[in-house]
Amino acid sequence: MRKSQIRTLMCVLCLAALFSFIAGCEGQATKETKATGEAKPAAAEKPAQPAKPVAAKPAAEKPKAEPAKPAAAEKGPTAGPFDFSANWMDEPGFISNWLIVGPFPNPGERPDNNGFNVDYLKNYSGEAGCVPTNGMEIKIDANVVKWLPYKATATDISFFDVEHLKLEPQQEDILVYCACWLDCDSDKDVEVRVGSDDGYKLWLNHKFVAEQNVYRAMEMDQETYKVKLNKGMNLVLIKVTQDWGEFSFMLRVVGADGKAVPGIKTWD
Repeated sequence: MRKSQIRTLMCVLCLAALFSFIAGCEGQATKETKATGEAKPAAAEKPAQPAKPVAAKPAAEKPKAEPAKPAAAEKGPTAGPFDFSANWMDEPGFISNWLIVGPFPNPGERPDNNGFNVDYLKNYSGEAGCVPTNGMEIKIDANVVKWLPYKATATDISFFDVEHLKLEPQQEDILVYCACWLDCDSDKDVEVRVGSDDGYKLWLNHKFVAEQNVYRAMEMDQETYKVKLNKGMNLVLIKVTQDWGEFSFMLRVVGADGKAVPGIKTWD
């Protein structure tokens, strides 16, 4: 065989071997594909789940407003104006309308009844600071008494005639407080004249004026005090004590000449 033929035959054999190898590779690939199944397409991305709506927190409730407290009792005078009274001799300036509270204890034997120096109004701003009001309660231990109005039919105040005090006839060893307001149309210099059975302490506009720790029968104008009244309301507070026997006082407001002072009315 010629060399040229041999070379041609070798080329043909090489090409045949090459095609056979390629065919074998393709068959093997087909078998692997069948064995493992068809290639899965890439997993499709899951659609994004819609976000769950977040429940809105309820707005914090505003604290409920507390119910309005009832207004405190109006301080100061609640009834009036009243005119001054005159006695049977036409002597003017007597105060017949008062707020009165009691009775309070005044135990002991004269001259040592000890209620005179006890401040029974200490829980209500004290004797010098208390501003009485009609119906205002004062608590002493287990007892409750009230400031209530009283109008005397005369120029003196006999406490055994004051019904709301509920005193027994000739009750002993007690004391009471009385209050009123003097309503002035201008500043005025006046005299406050007091008579009492038994003793007393006196305040004007929360300032102590005088005291008489005595045991006596009442007479008109037993003491006289020169004081200044301001324009407007002026608070008079008096504490009157009882040992035994009669229990009363009288108080009048006049000029230095003992005559009525114009431009003043009383309230309780």
